[in-house]
Amino acid sequence: HPSVSNKGIDFVLANRDKLGSKMKKTLGRLKLKAQSNTEVEEAREMRKLWKHYMTLEDHISAPFRQILLDAEGKVGPNFGNLDLKSYCAGDAYQRAGAYLVLKGMVAHWEKKVRDAEFVENTPSNKNNFLQILATGDPKRYLPDPPIIFRLNECT
Repeated sequence: HPSVSNKGIDFVLANRDKLGSKMKKTLGRLKLKAQSNTEVEEAREMRKLWKHYMTLEDHISAPFRQILLDAEGKVGPNFGNLDLKSYCAGDAYQRAGAYLVLKGMVAHWEKKVRDAEFVENTPSNKNNFLQILATGDPKRYLPDPPIIFRLNECT
């Protein structure tokens, strides 16, 4: 079973810019490649390495993810409430989490507005049909879309 050691944590933290989610995918792919080549022992070793890396990554990232989940739980139900101090107060880490959640919401909304402007203001022709089709949330093509996607709804 993979363990969390100080040396492992130090290695992952020191090399975080080179590792990350791409490393998770790479280790998984190497394991699958070894399996498909019927290299059983190499596949087992790759699986151990993959699991160990995922355990370390989860151990390091868990506090940050929990801060964001807590902030989403506070900010989400108060969407539209302009008294930010009532639900974004707390310790520095709680305020930082709330700030990141609010910035994420702003970025998401700005993307909705940009996509709606592009879709509604660009005349459709053969050259840009696929670009218009691929812009924005694909749920807008559902019969009764459960999302906000029109420019007059976003602005």
